[in-house]
Amino acid sequence: MDFPSPYLNAKRFEVSDPKARKRVVGVLHEVLSLTMEKRLTSAQLEAFHSELRLPARLLLCLIKHHGLFYITNKGAKSSVFLKEGYEGSRLVDKCPLLMFRDKFVALSGRRDVEHSSCVV
Repeated sequence: MDFPSPYLNAKRFEVSDPKARKRVVGVLHEVLSLTMEKRLTSAQLEAFHSELRLPARLLLCLIKHHGLFYITNKGAKSSVFLKEGYEGSRLVDKCPLLMFRDKFVALSGRRDVEHSSCVV
């Protein structure tokens, strides 16, 4: 079954329809591809939950598509990564702003502290 466009109105699909689940996967792929780090924390995903009409059991949907997404649980915070954006643990296409940040951290002599993901 083909993925429906993530830009289609979500109200067109019944919650139990397999196309609705495929639409959610397409929407998350699109959102993650627009972020600079190709990842979002669960709190950031929660902010988009009602706007994008994401299902209540979003994690289960992501687990079923483990070829596209990588999910981590670090403490109480979980993150969803877009697998195609990474080669191992290295971000493939690094945004110039992230490269500048890495250089700044290296020049300052500080250790890289956890930072929030920014959406482009």
